[in-house]
Amino acid sequence: MRTFKTLLAAGLLTGLALTTTVPAMAAPSFAPVAAAPADPLLTADKAQVRAGNTLVLRLEHGAEGVNWISSAAFVRNEAHPFGADEGLAQIVNDRDGRAEAVATIADVPPGEYDVHTRIGGGAGPTMKITVTK
Repeated sequence: MRTFKTLLAAGLLTGLALTTTVPAMAAPSFAPVAAAPADPLLTADKAQVRAGNTLVLRLEHGAEGVNWISSAAFVRNEAHPFGADEGLAQIVNDRDGRAEAVATIADVPPGEYDVHTRIGGGAGPTMKITVTK
């Protein structure tokens, strides 16, 4: 017959073995993770522009396709795909995940205007431009 001390020692050793084994099994993996692609970036050649002037926009969009670049400050040459009261920039170059577009500023009141983009199936980056007198 085993004594109480022997059973207690066996229980302690078993518990110790389990506490050292379980965390080792649950240790996180340090396998390399692929870096997430950078967010698309929208820039313009000028931050301030006058009515009638041309604005050159550059959009880094990665593998997704560019649907449009629009603003209430742009001339409305064609209907907006979503029916917004905004003009569209004309995409003149699009390759290797980078697009270049040109927009003419409409005869709008001076102020700050948002430029919106749509990339793939969702909204892309936005920026603000300032129309001056």
